[in-house]
Amino acid sequence: MRIVYACDDNYVKLTAVSAVSLLKHNTGAEIILVGCRLKADAIETIKSRVEKFGGTFRYVDVSTKIDKLQAMGACSYVSYAVYSRIFIGELLPDLHGKVLYLDCDTLIVDSIAEIFDTDLHGNPLALAPDAAHPAYKRVISLPENKPYFNTGVTLIDLDEWRKCRCTERLMEELKSPHGRNPLGDQDIIVRVLNDEITELDRRWNFLSQYILYGRKERPAIYHFSGNTLGRPWFTSSRHPMRESYRKAAAEAGLPESAKQVKPLPLEYKIQYWLYKILPGFVFRPVCNLMLRTHIKLTYGI
Repeated sequence: MRIVYACDDNYVKLTAVSAVSLLKHNTGAEIILVGCRLKADAIETIKSRVEKFGGTFRYVDVSTKIDKLQAMGACSYVSYAVYSRIFIGELLPDLHGKVLYLDCDTLIVDSIAEIFDTDLHGNPLALAPDAAHPAYKRVISLPENKPYFNTGVTLIDLDEWRKCRCTERLMEELKSPHGRNPLGDQDIIVRVLNDEITELDRRWNFLSQYILYGRKERPAIYHFSGNTLGRPWFTSSRHPMRESYRKAAAEAGLPESAKQVKPLPLEYKIQYWLYKILPGFVFRPVCNLMLRTHIKLTYGI
């Protein structure tokens, strides 16, 4: 089982917490850390914990490739490190078969061995659906009949990825984009490779929004994307996994990483209280309207 994380110095502790939670339920996994000029002590923070919890560790520096993207003016996301998955086939030239990419804002609560048995049907990758409002597709120029996916958990067949020239095609899109990319390489991957993506069950990438929508999957991987319910490492979080995340951070020897202070944005406070006081059949259309309004105000669509 090979797991790939990508992070910069700002997300090292979150990556370590995620990796430890994974190893608790998936003994002996190989953790491959991809970074952009990560400091030696940052690498050691993750390496020491991976090895302590029975995993093996490898670090791959992607700075020269990220430099090229920055020179192109292609990186529009908060952390350039996430763009490294575009180069996954080149970064791991000695590896074949499947690898699983995980964002650092994840918590693994069960075995994920089953995900590697996923039949990709000859496709280079598999993704779970995103919770974005359908109108967001118009923002990135994705046809309305195409599914929009979340790339925070990405199962990749390295051989098919190389065979399908995914890196080259994504780079071509970065040079001459056919739409806006507010969410960075996620939007690019979904737009360019949409017809070659196998759909994963949501339990492998359980977004915070699904809690609001009352979905009943048994999550194996929680993905704390966006501000919905507040990310659980912030003291302002209302997320039901807040306490579980605090315990995971303590087990990783990084309790301070789950005590970060950041107020929950007002619109998400409102969303939370509406969720608490309204019955589900009323809350869901109200939440949908809030999302649609946000897209209209932000992107003019």
